[in-house]
Amino acid sequence: MVKRKILLAIVIALMVGGCGQMDSSPDEETERTPAEMDPADLPQIDAFQNEYSRELMVSTEPVAEGYYLMRSKIDAFTIWFPEEAVLMDNASGVDGDHYEKLRFAYESEEENRGYLVGYQYNYSGYAERPDMILDNLRGRWDYEEEWKEAEDEHGLTYFGSKVEDMDGYQRYVVIGYKVSSKEAPQGMEFLYIASCVDKESESCQMDLAEEEDYVLQWVKSIEFSGTHSNGDETNGD
Repeated sequence: MVKRKILLAIVIALMVGGCGQMDSSPDEETERTPAEMDPADLPQIDAFQNEYSRELMVSTEPVAEGYYLMRSKIDAFTIWFPEEAVLMDNASGVDGDHYEKLRFAYESEEENRGYLVGYQYNYSGYAERPDMILDNLRGRWDYEEEWKEAEDEHGLTYFGSKVEDMDGYQRYVVIGYKVSSKEAPQGMEFLYIASCVDKESESCQMDLAEEEDYVLQWVKSIEFSGTHSNGDETNGD
């Protein structure tokens, strides 16, 4: 009888221990975000190696070739992060839960191409009056053409582009504003400036249409959340 009781106790202990091991199965552990991982285990690009941008990266898996998904600091939108770009954290920031700016840079001597691009998100106020934003852009950049339009599932983008003749070189400018398709009044202003790195080199050949297409692909990736960082809907309050 004693042996049976001992055997029964052992069996129960094994069963309990087995259940405990099943509960702690690695497959059921919550997947860690890039911010929670060792930088040495992350892709060796600025998006993940820069402490500021690493906090904003959603996953180490690319969403498209050469792009990773980034979530805004105030949870207002997501945007693709080009793997070659550098986030300029000293020129990026937030103001409450209604405004956020991001600035990226890229420079390649091999491609002889570089760019600066800035995004400014806001909701309410100016976000409800894209005409005011566009008039401001037109005045600042002396843009005289009609605005072009590009629509995607996340919003409607008004944009324009031009080549500016500078002192001994040209720069390629793309400006515009994306209005969210969600009910909440949200928008994203953008400014893109590209030029050759070695402006005197014979390899300094850039095409405005190609730069425009590059920016539009980036802008189309912007998906507005329609919520504040605290989870409340953006209702313009």
